Amino acid sequence: MRRSTAPLLLLTLAGCLVWGPKAPEPVTARSSQPPREAVRRAAVALFIAGFQVTQVDSVVGGLAASRTRVANGNEEFVACKLPRNSEGAANRETTLRIAFSATPADAGSDLRIESDVVTSYPGYDGTPMAISANEIDCVSNGIMERRLADALR
Repeated sequence: MRRSTAPLLLLTLAGCLVWGPKAPEPVTARSSQPPREAVRRAAVALFIAGFQVTQVDSVVGGLAASRTRVANGNEEFVACKLPRNSEGAANRETTLRIAFSATPADAGSDLRIESDVVTSYPGYDGTPMAISANEIDCVSNGIMERRLADALR
């Protein structure tokens, strides 16, 4: 009888685990544009998508961009562990950060686009349910990174 309960127990425990989304790998692409033009176009595309954009390296051609939204405001670009209509989602604030670089290559640029997401729960601050900001509850779904690479190819 013990043998028959072990698989059932294992399935029950596995069902209790929270499986989270997996962050995408950095996107690399080749652009026919020189680095300066690729950086300029990337900055415009990110700004239009609602990101705050900062130049971080004028020599290599680097940008840092971030977009902070509350509740499900970044839903188009992030995937999260907590379901959309959960109490945690209603109290969530996500910041999608994009790092973009363009380096000179034969007849154009090599592009690299990386991302991470910082998730906080300001609605829980000062309560016993307070949760520290982290980079594991939500991750980028890769859509913004692919859009940016496709626009610059």
